[in-house]
Formats: sequence, C-alpha cells, structure tokens
Amino acid sequence: MSPSATIHALSPPINSQHTAENQGHSHNNADSGSNSHANARQNSTVLEPTIESFALPSRLPKNLVDLGVDIDSQSTQVTLQYSVHICPRRMKREMRLVFPCVAGKESELVIIPTFQKTSSSMISYDAATQIEKDQRLQLFYRWGAELVSRLQKRGYWADITDPMSGMALFTTSGPSLYPDVEGAEILLRYKPFNLGSCFVLAHPSWGTNIYPATAFTLAPPEQVIEVLDQMRSNTV
Repeated sequence: MSPSATIHALSPPINSQHTAENQGHSHNNADSGSNSHANARQNSTVLEPTIESFALPSRLPKNLVDLGVDIDSQSTQVTLQYSVHICPRRMKREMRLVFPCVAGKESELVIIPTFQKTSSSMISYDAATQIEKDQRLQLFYRWGAELVSRLQKRGYWADITDPMSGMALFTTSGPSLYPDVEGAEILLRYKPFNLGSCFVLAHPSWGTNIYPATAFTLAPPEQVIEVLDQMRSNTV
C-alpha cells in the first residue's frame, strides 16, 4: 500500500472566492466577504467539531473485505475529530463531479470531515511518518467503511473518499477528486498554507500533526449523528 499524504494540491479550486483582499478591494468589502463566509459555514454546520473515541468491530465490514483492501491494523478503537455539515452552495457543483450519483441531490448531501491527531507532522517524509500515515489510513478505512455500511443498512447512499487519491472508495468516481484540504477550508475555515506547489492544512490546535479524511452521505443529519453515536458505543 502506498503511503498517503496530508498535502493536497488545490487544483481545480471549488469556486474559490478568496481573492478580494489580494485584489486591492476596500477593507469594508473584505470584512463583508469574511462575514458572508462565516455565515455560510454557520448555516451549513449541523454538528460542530467533536473529538470522540470509536470502538472498531473486530471483523472488517463486508464492503471493505469485498474491496480487497489490505488492512493490517489490529486496533480496537480510533480517536478522531469529526463534524457534520450540509453541503454548502459553493461546493455543490464539485460534489456532483466527485460523486455523479448525487447529481440533483446535492442539497441533501451531508459531509463529515474527520481528523486524526498524529505523533509527527504529516509534512515529514521520514520512514516513521510514512508508517504512521499508513496506520492512520487503515484506521480511517475501518471507521469509514463501518459508517458507510451502517448507513446503507438504513437505506441511504454513503461513501468515503480515499485520502491518497481523492476518489470515491465504494461507488463510481466522477471526473473530479475531492480535496480534503479545501473541504476543511470551506466547511471549517481552517487555513492552509503554501508549501511549494501544494497547500498544507493546519489544524487550529494540532497544526500539521493531523491525518484528514472525509465521509459523505445522503442520510438526514439526525440519522448520521445517531449512527455515529451507535458506533461510539459499538451498538447496532
């Protein structure tokens, strides 16, 4: 399995609107734009970022087994930060290009960004960091596959994107890739910084010691939160 990366290029951007200040617009216009982005985030956020530990089933979810993913992790739980968001307007066009099957249902799409706190900065390239990236990837696969499986059993479409590629893992991928970095910038207002030709995501508390990954579903937000609560206690 190839090591995953926390560094993602932001190309193409999701309707980027962040050029006002750089184009010499007035401070009033910049403040107005900032307030509108903050209001948009508030309106789309159903559950603010929460840090919880989730019990992981001893057996891999069938959808992950069917995919043939090599999972070595024997961990019984994963601790991560997650939040729940209704897809905001500026992301709708991109979402139907990432997941063609949600076309026409973008307003129902729920996005669940997650972050695992890591021991080392994910912008490092030493052997220990690469090993940790693979471990975090496998933990997300297990957590995400369980979430998808439980939501599908309730009759709802759900998927996760592969943090290594940005492609849908369980359903058909479209022509676009999902950028975890830009998704966190839009949904959570986390600020990326430029590192060469790529942008790196910085968590407000954990800096670059993070492993970001994202889940998606057409289930109502209350159903998503209920399933997440069941997963935390490892109940059906």
